[in-house]
Amino acid sequence: MTTPEILLAVKDLVQTPPPTGVRVDSFEIVDEVAELSLSFQAEVLQNVLASELASTGGPADWDDPRAPMGEGSPTWAYAGGIAALLHHGYFNQTVLAQHEAALQQILAEHGHPGTPVTATATYTPAELMVHYRRLKAEHLTHLSTPQG
Repeated sequence: MTTPEILLAVKDLVQTPPPTGVRVDSFEIVDEVAELSLSFQAEVLQNVLASELASTGGPADWDDPRAPMGEGSPTWAYAGGIAALLHHGYFNQTVLAQHEAALQQILAEHGHPGTPVTATATYTPAELMVHYRRLKAEHLTHLSTPQG
């Protein structure tokens, strides 16, 4: 159950202050728990994934132009790990912690005091692979460009 007023209040809260680029996809009360579904704007997601690749070096086969990128590949497994990290490590801990008190206040103002809130990202490995394919193509082009 969600009313337009609660959803608007939650969007105003989460999408306005830093971190910018976070979008509220839904906010529903299900079985007496408020479920906040979040995602990044497309450009922000691309930058987050590129930054993460730069810091970790990417999956084991990242430099191999012939490496498969389908389900079961190292890159697919890597995307699954990143999807879980975004859900558990970023949205459910960082963003939720930043806004939890204000979310509780919004819920109380709309007749749902004390309702616990969870936050989730809705990313799957398949959704992230669209970005990883683009990033790998850019990476391989950069590797094959003579430096000098």
